[in-house]
Amino acid sequence: DCCRPQTIQLCELARRVSTTNATVLISGESGTGKEVLARYIHENSERSEKPFVAINCAAIPETMLESMLFGYEKGAYTGAYQSRAGKFEQANGGTLLLDEISEMDIGLQAKLLRVLQEKEVERLGGNSTIPLDVRVLATTNRNLREEVASGRFREDLYYRLNVFPIHIPSLKMRPKDIVPLAKSLLQRHGERILGFTADAEQHLLSHSWKGNVRELDNCIQRAAILATGDQITAADIFFEDTLTLGEQTQVVESENPQQLDGDLKAREKQLIVDALKDVNGCRKDAAERLGISPRTLRYKLARLKEQGVAIPAIN
Repeated sequence: DCCRPQTIQLCELARRVSTTNATVLISGESGTGKEVLARYIHENSERSEKPFVAINCAAIPETMLESMLFGYEKGAYTGAYQSRAGKFEQANGGTLLLDEISEMDIGLQAKLLRVLQEKEVERLGGNSTIPLDVRVLATTNRNLREEVASGRFREDLYYRLNVFPIHIPSLKMRPKDIVPLAKSLLQRHGERILGFTADAEQHLLSHSWKGNVRELDNCIQRAAILATGDQITAADIFFEDTLTLGEQTQVVESENPQQLDGDLKAREKQLIVDALKDVNGCRKDAAERLGISPRTLRYKLARLKEQGVAIPAIN
């Protein structure tokens, strides 16, 4: 799935560095596929049969991140009722991905640097070190040079991580990737659908894709659900930043007015109900899957209830 027109060079870089143990820093906007590329590096390395362990530095509170990375011994702190290996130990022999490394607290950065330099880790509350054989990959959606200049990121850690930098451009900067990626995603989400009509492909190319590949993935999932035939048309495509479900853009309306006038509302209703069923009634997850805000989903659910539609409850 990496080999798209403008992405071939990126994948070739990733393939070549995968044969080494070099630390790789993958940068790019959110949704560009940084973790996908990291997994590609691991899967093409000699460590592919060993663990691939990922930890999101932005999603875990600072107080928990240290213990999750380095592990802890029983009694190391209140609530530590048993010893536990950290992510470094779990990844021993394999690959550790430090996702969104720029969000790590600068105090913890110093401890991380020591582990990377010494190739050993000491659990919190422990008194012995554990040797490590871990290939480290890191990702960031920020400019780490600027973070270093502002004092938010340690310069020594930056150079430790930036051995082999790979930058993934935003999707709007590689338009030739859009249609091939869409076709690849369609194979995953729309088994009964053969492809895209010419107007659908043009519609995809006209969009700015601020959410990058993640937004494209959501868009293709919606289009696969909405399509009534074996081809996705422009009328089946809804962009997150231009409309909510059930509202037409002028482009779609002018190309397929009769189709939109006929059954769009019914298809929207079914789409919402199906999405809720798929996520066991969770409104937040359903809104994310549909590509709309939770507030918009609440409004639409209220309207559907007024029409007597049975709304799946939260399980």
